[in-house]
Amino acid sequence: MGLFSKNPEEIARREARKREEAARNEVARHEAEKRRLAEEFAKTPAGQARAARSAGSRTFQLSLPLSETTGHIEVMTRAYATTTSTQHSTTIDSVEAEGWRLEHAGYVYRVTGSVSRDKFLSSGQQEAVNGEIVGIYIFRVAEVGE
Repeated sequence: MGLFSKNPEEIARREARKREEAARNEVARHEAEKRRLAEEFAKTPAGQARAARSAGSRTFQLSLPLSETTGHIEVMTRAYATTTSTQHSTTIDSVEAEGWRLEHAGYVYRVTGSVSRDKFLSSGQQEAVNGEIVGIYIFRVAEVGE
C-alpha cells in the first residue's frame, strides 16, 4: 500500500456519505417541489375555494373575465372593436370539486378605457371603447348528497 492511498474501509465510508447526501438532496428537492405546487394551487380559484371551505365559509365568490373588447380608431376612416373570449367551465368544475355548489351567476360589463377622435371633414366624434365582461359566481357549501 502506498503512502497516500486510502484503505477500502475509508473508501466505503466516503461512498456511503455521498449516497446519503444525494438521498437527502433528493428528498429536499422533492419537498421543495411539493411546496411550490401547493403554493401554485393556493393561487388558483380551486385553491382559494379550498382555503375558504377550510376557514369555515358558507359562501364563496369568484369573479372571472369572460371577454375583453378593445376599441380601435383608424385615422380618418372608422372605429371598430375586437373581442376575445375565455371559457371557464373547467374552473367552475374545479371549484365544485372542492365541495361548493354554484348558486348564482351574474355578468357585468366594465369599461376599462376609451379613445375618441374628431371625425374627419364632418361634425361629431368617433369613439372606441375598451372593456370586459366579468362573470361573478356565487357558490354555497354543497350539502351531503348534492
